[in-house]
Amino acid sequence: MGSARSGGGRRGANGRPPVPLEHKTVLVRQRTRLEKDRAWLERARTPEPALSPDPRASLSDPASRLIQGKHGGYLQGCNIQIACDRRQSLLAIEVHDNSCDRTALVPMARRLQPNHRAADLPGEIRLRLADNGYASANAFEALADLPLLISVTSDAHQAGFPAKRQEAPAGQQAMAARLATPAGKEQYRRRSALVEPRFAQLFQRFGRYLNYRSCTAVDAEIKLLGTIRNLNKLISHRARGRS
Repeated sequence: MGSARSGGGRRGANGRPPVPLEHKTVLVRQRTRLEKDRAWLERARTPEPALSPDPRASLSDPASRLIQGKHGGYLQGCNIQIACDRRQSLLAIEVHDNSCDRTALVPMARRLQPNHRAADLPGEIRLRLADNGYASANAFEALADLPLLISVTSDAHQAGFPAKRQEAPAGQQAMAARLATPAGKEQYRRRSALVEPRFAQLFQRFGRYLNYRSCTAVDAEIKLLGTIRNLNKLISHRARGRS
């Protein structure tokens, strides 16, 4: 293939014409990365807006509440509370009408022993564990007659793992002192292994969406799901025992 000649008798260059500097692949890639980093920095500087102080209600389900989502933002839904024993049985599953867990501690803690007896389970409940979302000086006072270990700082700090030292809020120093003992740390470490897998099992089997609305219907549905989960656990345990 012959080469063309440019004006002045010089040979012209073969191949594609040169790419403008602003269209170079390396520059385009770096510019895209820079835009993503700037967007991340802007989100970090300007977090998601808090809930509006003005009261609002869902027109389709006034009993539901705005609940903070696991991956940010808010969801219109219900706050589900569960309590289980070391045998992995659900002792209580309730719908809580508040996005904050603190007010759920007293009713849930009071419900465990009657349910334990009604299920004809052996022994007594000797300790109740909960994370720092339930910590409240008023709740600790109301439940002074029950054995409790409730985290008042971060879970890692309370369990004795390396973590930034935190001070207990006012009125919660006695609970913090109880958790600071070697026995308290060892007992509190069992909490996540007891309850978190139960939530995961419920969500994996039944999903995160309910079929009914209103407090009465949602409460009945969530208790039915909890009963199904307990029965399935019981049947599986007996089947393994026979094999």
